[in-house]
Amino acid sequence: MAKRSQRLSVAYDTDDMLVTFKVLDAADKVLATQSFDFDAVHDSLQEKVSLYGLNKLLTDRTSAEKNKTAKLSAMSDVMDSLSEGEWAKERVVGAIVVSPEVEALAELEGLSIPQVQKALAEYDKDTRKNILGSESVQAKARELREARTEQVIPSLDKYKV
Repeated sequence: MAKRSQRLSVAYDTDDMLVTFKVLDAADKVLATQSFDFDAVHDSLQEKVSLYGLNKLLTDRTSAEKNKTAKLSAMSDVMDSLSEGEWAKERVVGAIVVSPEVEALAELEGLSIPQVQKALAEYDKDTRKNILGSESVQAKARELREARTEQVIPSLDKYKV
């Protein structure tokens, strides 16, 4: 396997509406930097660029979901988070990224997460928000959040070859 000799880092400056990319070497030494000013985008294209960014955000954050109906539900979850001011959900490496509310509903109903996502996709945003905001779902979601903070990662050493 080849060693990664360079990587790209990105930073967003929402005050000045800049996106800055840095090329870093393996020791994190900056090799090159370039900033791009959103205001430099022609006025007639700024809305399209913003919507393209939203599209990329929704598709990138749901890229692991292959079932298209479930993908729409997952996109709704991402959009709900964004509309609540939450930039990113807590990610656990190797875990399915899903809100505690969706996981709670799956447990309460005895369904898989994809089944719940598919079922939720059948409802409009307000109804989904109502379902996921119900007292029983919220109580279970609180339990799951607590459990996530106390989660111990098990060893899989017995499967090493």
